[in-house]
Amino acid sequence: MSNLIKLENACVFITAVSVYFIFDFSLWIFLLLLLVPDITMIGYAFNKEIGSKIYNLGHTYVLPIIVTLFYLLSKEELLLQISLIWLAHISMDRTIGYGLKYALSFDKTTIQKV
Repeated sequence: MSNLIKLENACVFITAVSVYFIFDFSLWIFLLLLLVPDITMIGYAFNKEIGSKIYNLGHTYVLPIIVTLFYLLSKEELLLQISLIWLAHISMDRTIGYGLKYALSFDKTTIQKV
């Protein structure tokens, strides 16, 4: 099952990156912002429970999808650019085996439990 989840997320990654470049957005901005969601690891400076909650908030598909919906309402391309980079980051992480975190420790992820 884990391999199917990784394959699914590889498809999300390819789709997000493809749409990003179909819109002719900047490669440099993509590369600059691709790892920004990892800032959510800062929560682990407090403790594992807070860390996992903050990390998971930044690594769930819900928020970038909401940003995409705001793009559809406003047609502000920056919102689409941010959401596609965010989706690419999340799917990239999940493709290589990093899932949402359990409060047990940083290395205990949902993909490992599948």
